Amino acid sequence: MKTYLIKLTRKKIKPKNILALMISIFLLSGIMAINSVNAEIKFPRPTQLKYVNDYAKVIDGDSMQYILSVGKELEDKTGAQATVVVIDSLQGETIESYANGIFRNWGIGQKDKNNGLLILLSVKDKKWRVEVGTALEGAITDIYSSRVMNDFAVPKFKVNQYGQGIRAAYSVLCDSIAKEYEVKLDKNINVPRYSESAENPNMTKKSNGILVIGVIVLVFLDFIFNRGRITRFIITLLFWSSIGRRGGRNGGGFGGGSGGDSGGFGGGSSSGGGSSGGW
Repeated sequence: MKTYLIKLTRKKIKPKNILALMISIFLLSGIMAINSVNAEIKFPRPTQLKYVNDYAKVIDGDSMQYILSVGKELEDKTGAQATVVVIDSLQGETIESYANGIFRNWGIGQKDKNNGLLILLSVKDKKWRVEVGTALEGAITDIYSSRVMNDFAVPKFKVNQYGQGIRAAYSVLCDSIAKEYEVKLDKNINVPRYSESAENPNMTKKSNGILVIGVIVLVFLDFIFNRGRITRFIITLLFWSSIGRRGGRNGGGFGGGSGGDSGGFGGGSSSGGGSSGGW
């Protein structure tokens, strides 16, 4: 990347190209930073329980059994995989990078369908994250998952009732996934009552449309002012980055973490969609 930028700086850059160049450098810096962080994280191996991975030992037995039964029924009926991970500490990492890394490392969700869901809780950091596979982003939007966690889980976390808080949020989110697949979860009998329309669907679609248009405009500007050189470079970087992630998972774990143990997951991935918060 340094060599490429040096070549660019040696050329005479017209004033109208500066904005496109700055945006491109910013995007590249973000991508490199994410890859660098993920490469250093060592993730734990998934437990035999699959749907509950409580490394901090804070989930009570009743809540654990409930989550296990609902998670298994959800996967049996829909193929979607929803799992809970509770850790002591993020060890200085961000909750977003840790969740995205463990999601990809474990391969939560079915391969090529990416229908997984992860609820990550860091007890000492007092932070939570809901990471969603692309296939479930319609049923579990960022705003919706945030409201579910803040309404049902966070109040319980504040009084150290971690199991009950996670159980309530897990129940609501799994119920929403089941409705997306038009099935009913018989074992999910204690779904907390939730107000309809946790968000405005039209507003979400509008926001997504604005984002897509913004990306198209940036690419268009690059092709006009730079003949698409930066766009092609970013695509190449993302391609080799994805190759590296797949190789790491198959050959010893992402960043040396799981040792290739998928824990029964299907090889799914996440684009980084979800929500985060604390208490």
